[in-house]
Amino acid sequence: MDVGMRQTHSASAGVHLLLALTLIACNSQLLVQANSWWSLAMNPIQRPEMYIIGAQPLCSQLTGLSQGQKKLCQLYQDHMVYIGDGAKTGIKECQYQFRQRRWNCSTVDNTSVFGRVMHIGSREAAFTYAISAAGVVNAVSRACREGELSTCGCSRAARPRDLPRDWLWGGCGDNVNYGYRFAREFVDAREREKNYPKGSIDHARTLMNLQNNEAGRMAVYNLANVACKCHGVSGSCSLKTCWLQLADFRRVGEFLKEKYDSATAMRINRRGKLEQVNQRFNAPTSEDLVYIDPSPDYCLRNESTGSLGTHGRLCNKTSEGMDGCELMCCGRGYDQFKTYKHERCHCKFHWCCYVKCKRCTSLVDQFVCK
Repeated sequence: MDVGMRQTHSASAGVHLLLALTLIACNSQLLVQANSWWSLAMNPIQRPEMYIIGAQPLCSQLTGLSQGQKKLCQLYQDHMVYIGDGAKTGIKECQYQFRQRRWNCSTVDNTSVFGRVMHIGSREAAFTYAISAAGVVNAVSRACREGELSTCGCSRAARPRDLPRDWLWGGCGDNVNYGYRFAREFVDAREREKNYPKGSIDHARTLMNLQNNEAGRMAVYNLANVACKCHGVSGSCSLKTCWLQLADFRRVGEFLKEKYDSATAMRINRRGKLEQVNQRFNAPTSEDLVYIDPSPDYCLRNESTGSLGTHGRLCNKTSEGMDGCELMCCGRGYDQFKTYKHERCHCKFHWCCYVKCKRCTSLVDQFVCK
């Protein structure tokens, strides 16, 4: 994929990207910090139609941007809100995928959002960077299709070779090519901006972040598929029109979760490149996640590592999986209490055309880690 934009050499650790994602996902539960460029995504009035192309105030107010990102902001102000939307999508998916794990993609009420956990080059950081980048590709690609951005439109992807000859190609598809390119320029900018000494731990972390950003973008790109709509008399489907369509983002999350489970441990070598710790396994591809540090112990709260611990987390007494009380509570035991559960019940379909339900209340047992 050739990026048709000017390359920008950008900056350090993408903690600001992660900060953004979380601030959006928490729906204003966290304070918007003045030094976070993600405050753009928190402001509902900053929609594309509110921007003045080439104007300085918007981008100059986002003090968390690197120099390269500021330039991109000035050139593509109408893209900024969709970066925020993508961030929100990514962080919500992260919290869904890890909802039953000791680390649950949790946020903390400070400027680092995920706390010190993200300062560690662990599997969890790898996943968060990947799902963040994926969210940006997803949002920008869709915004192109919907005509919300001035520099892109519907997908111009080539007609698939295996598409039947009598099917039409060219419906307005999601522009995943543009979404990929723009996300690579913007998200990677901060990672590329500072030149750390080769072989240093900071350089290793930068390479790790770039690898995981790319894995996230590639997940969205590769999972995009062909969608078709039938035409014909009385639904005969004698003709079809097809286009390129993004996969449901849940599929992207599940795919990257599998990559998280099989992530490769890496280390920096004398040439300043990442290499596998265990050479017996196949080398990771651009679609794989990598990490350079072991994960901290998420069982107990630890201020130095940023772990919040699992005290107070709900667990499933009957499960033998990670959500089970034995594993989730790390052998500390759990407390049981009663709570009321409200849900819709006794639903009936009424002609025509609505469903009417009752609201049932039941007393259920819940279990919380000690």
